[in-house]
Amino acid sequence: MKNIRFYNAPKYLTEDYKEAESMIYKTYAANSESENSLWLAQVTDEALLKELKKITKWEKGTREDLDDELLIAEYEGQKYYIDPEDEEDIIFLDENASGGGEIYVTSIVFEPEPEFDENEPAEEISQYPLEDILEKFFCYVSDDYTEENEKDPVNSYIEFASEDMEDIRNILTIVGKHVYNKDNGEYVDLIIE
Repeated sequence: MKNIRFYNAPKYLTEDYKEAESMIYKTYAANSESENSLWLAQVTDEALLKELKKITKWEKGTREDLDDELLIAEYEGQKYYIDPEDEEDIIFLDENASGGGEIYVTSIVFEPEPEFDENEPAEEISQYPLEDILEKFFCYVSDDYTEENEKDPVNSYIEFASEDMEDIRNILTIVGKHVYNKDNGEYVDLIIE
C-alpha cells in the first residue's frame, strides 16, 4: 500500500454520520439485515422523556425510508423521532441504531503494490497486508466500497471501524506512509514506514 490518504466518502455527508473529529465519523452499527431499516420503540424512561420534551429543534428526516411525517432530533448522540400529528407526543428511539452500538469509522484510498503480492486495483482488496493492519490496530472493515474499487483503475478504497475512537485515531497513522508485508524467513512482518 502506497500513497495512502484519507478518503472523504460521500456517505459521510448524510445524517447517518456525524464528524467526531477530523477524518473520523461516528455512526451506529446496524443490528439487522438491512442497515437502513428503522426499528422504532417508544421511549419510556421518565427522566429521559423529560429532557427530550425540552427539545425545540425537531427536523424532517432525509432518509428515503422515513415516513415524511416523522421529525428527528438528536440528544446525547442518539436520534429520536416524533410524529407531529400524534396528540400523545410519543417519542421513539431507533432500536436498530441503538442496538447495533456506536462505532467510529474512517476511510482510506491507496495504491496497491503487486510487487508486494497485493492485487492490482480491483473490486477485491488483497488479504495482506490488510489483515495484519486490522489485527495491529484492532479494527474491522465496515465498507469495501465495491463501486469505487470497480471503477478506479489505480486506487483501492476501504473503510475501517471500531467501537473505540482511539483505534481509529491509531489506524490513521498509516496515512502518508508506505505499508507492506516483508518475509523475514520465519515470520512475515508488517512494515509501516
